[in-house]
Amino acid sequence: MAENDLDKYLEDIGIEMDEEEQAHEPPLTGDDDIEDPLPVAGMIRIETEGDIIERCESFLVNLLLNFDPTYAVEARRLDEGGVAVDIFGGDPGKIIGRGGRTLSALEYITNAVLNRGDDENVRINIDVGGYRRRRDDRLRTTARKVASRVREAGLPFEFEPMSAAERRIIHLALADDPSVISESEDEGRNRRVVVKPS
Repeated sequence: MAENDLDKYLEDIGIEMDEEEQAHEPPLTGDDDIEDPLPVAGMIRIETEGDIIERCESFLVNLLLNFDPTYAVEARRLDEGGVAVDIFGGDPGKIIGRGGRTLSALEYITNAVLNRGDDENVRINIDVGGYRRRRDDRLRTTARKVASRVREAGLPFEFEPMSAAERRIIHLALADDPSVISESEDEGRNRRVVVKPS
């Protein structure tokens, strides 16, 4: 996504990139008798200064306040340099969405916004109520079962199309198994993992 496209998209969904550290001023309501108008729902200010952990927590807290103020966010650095974010409270289903699509979109937007213009590109992984952890464990278990089936039958197995993150989990789960090879095949939304005997 081009820089100008991202700016337009963020503006359309109510996310304001404020480079000058100024607080967002809500538009005037036209009623001069109101001294302090309420902030406009949906406007989110992005911190451009500070540590990635602080910026990540600030962005997600401000974004999630628009959904439900009972959500809490906790971010931590991972050994490999990425950031793991856990979201607690509220209704996890609202953030996870059908098949994890809403969660994937939230993660995509968070990565796009917080890595924008940075020399250091930090991978931010978001989980809600352990959903991703459980899904990843199921994928690893399935990958090992498939590898066993491929070994026994001597025939390749083709997974359904999946995201890059899901494909990576399967590749890593089978990386130390010398009896099989896992490869990603096809393009775009049809990209899938194929496990073959070695």
